[in-house]
Amino acid sequence: MRKLLSGLVLSACILSGATAPSVAADYYGAEPAAPMNEAAFVPSCQDEKVLAQVEDQFEYGAAYMLKADLTIDEFRDPFEKAFFPLSEDRPIERRYCQGEVVLSNLEKHTIYYVISYPLGFASIGWKAEGCVLGLDKWYVYGANCQSLRRF
Repeated sequence: MRKLLSGLVLSACILSGATAPSVAADYYGAEPAAPMNEAAFVPSCQDEKVLAQVEDQFEYGAAYMLKADLTIDEFRDPFEKAFFPLSEDRPIERRYCQGEVVLSNLEKHTIYYVISYPLGFASIGWKAEGCVLGLDKWYVYGANCQSLRRF
């Protein structure tokens, strides 16, 4: 009797999960903003979470690679340079962005960054990575941030 009861409970759980609406996991919380007239999995270039992720990456790199106490104080005029939606031929959606940053030493630099989906933590959600022009001394993104500026 006990096996029958546990089997029925298990079956009911499986069936109720199959009929419940599915909700995609979003590692970063909010639903990403889509560009006008297009559905997108990556947020816009101006999204605060994108800028925060790029800022965190820069500050980590400044401390450990540049051995400098630099932070990004301000992002100015971020804009989209190119957008490549998911397709049969393109399994990763990417949005290429550019802007200007003011650093804690008051220098202004051009910044290039890309937002990619599904390249977030454990391939869940999106990931943003950036390159500040003139401060990539190990050419992680190529000469003059070439792999992120592309256009």
